[in-house]
Amino acid sequence: MAQIRGEGPQKDIDEIVRLHNLWVKANRTGSIPMMRDAFVGGDKFFGWNLNGFAYDGIEEWATLWEWLAKFKANATLGEDENLRVRVRGDMGWLSCAAPFTITLADGQPLPGSGQFRGTEVYVREDDKGKPVWKMWHCHFSWCATGPRMAFENEA
Repeated sequence: MAQIRGEGPQKDIDEIVRLHNLWVKANRTGSIPMMRDAFVGGDKFFGWNLNGFAYDGIEEWATLWEWLAKFKANATLGEDENLRVRVRGDMGWLSCAAPFTITLADGQPLPGSGQFRGTEVYVREDDKGKPVWKMWHCHFSWCATGPRMAFENEA
């Protein structure tokens, strides 16, 4: 498990990390029920997928995953790197990076497979107003390669 750089109440950090790990496991297995457990329900969830498109509400994410399952997509998701969690009251965010590849039945990786970064926003409220942590937003994109601008001499 990745080392966590956390700030805020430990019990809240632990619950956000638990939900993040559930989301990661859902990605590895294609489990829509696990995804539903991690996300806020109804139309409250909004996120940017690695495919570059936005999906509004949990049902759009479920439709995407059903489509991927139809084409026998297989996800290989590596271990989290640079995992950070910050909690402020009833909101928190988690960021991390990891290697990720999606292949279809023919064994070819989908374009863009590689190292990604993600930010997840959590709110201590579900779609019914109950005070439980749920992911309300995520944004995933591919990492740049090569030396960082202004830090070209980093080792």
